[in-house]
Amino acid sequence: MYFLSVCCQQASVRLPIILNSLSRYEGNFTEILNKKYSNDLQEWTQPDHLGKFDGLVEAAVDLEQLQNGEYIISAGYDSSLQDIKKERDSVEQQIQRTHQQAADDLGLPTEKSLKLDKSSQWGYVFRITKKEEPKVRKKLTSQYITLETRKDGIKFTNAKLRRLSDLYTKLTEEYSTTQRELVSKVVDVAATFVEVYELIFVH
Repeated sequence: MYFLSVCCQQASVRLPIILNSLSRYEGNFTEILNKKYSNDLQEWTQPDHLGKFDGLVEAAVDLEQLQNGEYIISAGYDSSLQDIKKERDSVEQQIQRTHQQAADDLGLPTEKSLKLDKSSQWGYVFRITKKEEPKVRKKLTSQYITLETRKDGIKFTNAKLRRLSDLYTKLTEEYSTTQRELVSKVVDVAATFVEVYELIFVH
């Protein structure tokens, strides 16, 4: 239903374009078109009709993510969602700084040697190639926790990255839960416009 609401909004914002095209027509069927389509479209596209629906979706949906095919609630739509996002963004910045600190500690450049990976199993982790491992073996053994050794490299972490990664995961789960609750509310409001869309589709 949330996906359908977005699709309806994308359709409704194009109704004024259709209305404009109809208004510019001056042929033999002007009267029929006005009676059948233009008059009703003029009414439906007013601010107190579909204008309210468009405003709701534009405020609630993250339009930037929509371009990437993701249908999510905009953080700016709700203060609690905004607070969670702000805190999560802060944690992500700390993770990036921790990555740089580890690179400095191990003497490895972040661009080529010490990668910051994100997996569903461990969250954020460091990764180096097997070729790099001998160079940092001593510190890796004493100051870091090795998680996995594979052909594509060695994944490891430290106490600080693990704590931040766990916090990032927790905040992401909170964000998803809050977002689901908000989606339910948005859908409830969007459902009140069903009658208008039924009239449009009948035409």
